[in-house]
Amino acid sequence: MAWKKNANGVQQYYKGGVTTAQKIVQKDWFKEHKYKQDTYDPEFFENVEKTITPAKRGYWAYAIDGDGWIHIHKKKSGICNFETGIKLKDREPIQELADIYGASISRIDASNENWKPLYIVKIYGKRARHFLRLICPYMTEKRNKATQVINKFDPNYHPPKISMDFRKHPGLINPHMGMIAGFFDTEGSVGLKIDKKKYKTKKFGNRVCTFLNSWVNFSNSDLRPLRKIKKILETWPFNFNPTIYMHKTTCIGKDGKRNKDKYKLHIPAKQELLFMKMFSPWILITRKREYADKFERKKQIYKLCDERERH
Repeated sequence: MAWKKNANGVQQYYKGGVTTAQKIVQKDWFKEHKYKQDTYDPEFFENVEKTITPAKRGYWAYAIDGDGWIHIHKKKSGICNFETGIKLKDREPIQELADIYGASISRIDASNENWKPLYIVKIYGKRARHFLRLICPYMTEKRNKATQVINKFDPNYHPPKISMDFRKHPGLINPHMGMIAGFFDTEGSVGLKIDKKKYKTKKFGNRVCTFLNSWVNFSNSDLRPLRKIKKILETWPFNFNPTIYMHKTTCIGKDGKRNKDKYKLHIPAKQELLFMKMFSPWILITRKREYADKFERKKQIYKLCDERERH
C-alpha cells in the first residue's frame, strides 16, 4: 500500500505506478491429481480433524479473524460457492494451511523492490465448509459470517460457546493460547530497536540517553477480538495487564473515504519477555517467534549494565 500527502496535507492512498504480478507457487493437490470438484475420500476430512487440534482451531479462528476473509459467491443458477482464505507477507502460516487441505498457494510480487511479496491461500467448496465448521466456535469478528456459510447446509447449526473458566476446564487453555497466537501472527507487532532520548541535567546540561526500545502490541479496526484477547490475558492462569487505546487516523483510502480508526492492545514493557516466551510455541511466523530470544538478550544486557553501575 502506498501513501502520500494530498493538497490538504492528509495522507492519501495512491497506486504510484506500482504494478503487481500474481503466480501459483504451489498447485492444488486435488486438481493436480485430476480429482473431480468436491469429491473427497471421507478419510481425508478425518485426517484433517486429527491434524487441526483444538489449539490449532483456536489459532486459525483468530488468524482468519485477523487477515482472512469469508466469501459467498452466488451463481446465476442460484448455487452458492464458498471461499475462505488468508493473505500474509510471511509464508509459514499460509504453507501450513495449504498443506493441511491440499490447497494452492499464490504469490503476489510488486514492481517496487521495497514491497515484500504476499502469499495467499484460498479454500473452496466442501473444504471451506469443513474448515469453517472446525474454527467457527472460536471465532469473534467473522463468527456470524462463518455461521451463515454453515447454515446453508445445516440450518440448525449454532456455534457453541467456548468457556473461559480455565480452573474448571483446563483443557481449554491451549485453544485460547492458540487464538492469541493466531491474531498475533496476523495483526500483531513486535520489535526491538536502539533509540536515543535527550534530557537536561543541572550539573551536565544536555545529555543523550541511548536505550533499547521494545514493543509488543496488537492492532485492529474491530474492537471485539482485542477485548477478547485482553480478557483472556487477565484470566487465571495468565496475569498480564494489557491496555487498549484508540489510534485515530486521518488517512484517506483508495475509495476516497477516511480510513477506519484502529484500536491497539499494548503489552506492558515489563511483561513483553514473559508474553513472547509463553506464546512463542504457538506462533508460526519465525521472525516474530525469535523475539523471545532477543528480549532475553535485552534483559541480560540491562542486568550487566546495572552490575557495572553498582561497581
